[in-house]
Amino acid sequence: MDHINYELDITDEDLELKGAAHKFAKDVLRPAGIKIDRMTAEEATSADSPLFEVMRQATELGYNRMGAPENMGGSVVSPLAAVLVNEELAWGNMGLAGAIGLSSAHASIAMALGSEEIKEEFARPFFECTDGSIIGCWAVTEPDHGSDTLGVMQPEMVVKARGQLIARKTGDDYILNGQKAAWVSNGPIATHAMLNVHLDPDNTLDQGGICLLPLNLPGISRGKPLDKLGVRAMTQGEIFFDDVRIPKRYMLLDQTMFAPYMNIHLAMFNAGVGTFATGLARAAYDAAYDYAQNRIQGGKPIIEHQSVRARLFRMFTLLQTCQSLSRGVFVYNATAMKRGVAVRLEHSIASKVYCTNSALEIATLGLQLHGGNGMTKEYPCEMFVRDATALTVADGENAYLAQLAASML
Repeated sequence: MDHINYELDITDEDLELKGAAHKFAKDVLRPAGIKIDRMTAEEATSADSPLFEVMRQATELGYNRMGAPENMGGSVVSPLAAVLVNEELAWGNMGLAGAIGLSSAHASIAMALGSEEIKEEFARPFFECTDGSIIGCWAVTEPDHGSDTLGVMQPEMVVKARGQLIARKTGDDYILNGQKAAWVSNGPIATHAMLNVHLDPDNTLDQGGICLLPLNLPGISRGKPLDKLGVRAMTQGEIFFDDVRIPKRYMLLDQTMFAPYMNIHLAMFNAGVGTFATGLARAAYDAAYDYAQNRIQGGKPIIEHQSVRARLFRMFTLLQTCQSLSRGVFVYNATAMKRGVAVRLEHSIASKVYCTNSALEIATLGLQLHGGNGMTKEYPCEMFVRDATALTVADGENAYLAQLAASML
């Protein structure tokens, strides 16, 4: 069965944006993603990597500045249009969709929390850039504190520990020392960072802050890019800070608002991951459906075999529920945030957990449907399985996220 949009009120403009994003995903992201997936981590981040051409084209088309102010080069799109576009990008390649989305991390938080001076320094240059030369990242995870800093809005999740990136206030500046883990997405290629820091190293991890900074400051260095199982087109790597001095205006948020803001930020972030997982799930379903229509076994296309149709039916039902849940949660929370209504983090976590688990099941069923061909790199289904597997681990392990959501009910 073909998957459909259950949202009958999608406008012609939304469908046009969706169609354009699908074309870009098919013509650019899918082939580039497969090529990068087969590179070494060092090759993927080298100057001649196709990753940078992808970022250039995505920036030129405006996919990393949807919702930004029009006077800064952004475009006004509805939350539903944004989710449709991001789903299409992830259909093309999960890793590249993530890299594109995270490239605006520093600019988006500058718009949300920054002064006019900060907006002019960090947001405007990014949103007005059309060549992809400015790339952001969100540097949050640390070697010994992966999910610890992502649960600080819940009292039972607050951990007394010393963060591994300390920001010490001195006069009108902050001095940064420490490191971020190898899981910083876009870390090897980013020019700017949204950076979580620990402001009181003798206290709990909710005593944190969020700052912005360019990554070319003295004292900043990077480790080698991470060689990983899946989502290989979204490069990741360590960032080190050795007496890095930043002006206090770069510290957008201190411990007084750290936990409440993380609740909002994670609500939108996890809703986005649910959307990307849905795009990946649809890519795996489409590949399996097309293969079943063309693969001849027993003298007829395998889609005519009952066992194959049963497998496709299971994949179809999972995909359609992923689309309904991820789209509904993203649109609700994006609309709530604009209206000043409380966002619902537990629903975003539910979307992330359900959609990533479903994407893995769909991708696995699709690989099995391909038979021996599914084990080869001639078909993308083995990459879909690896990418889906990576999603069930990244951004907080699913069991942890489910536990966190349950504690909020």
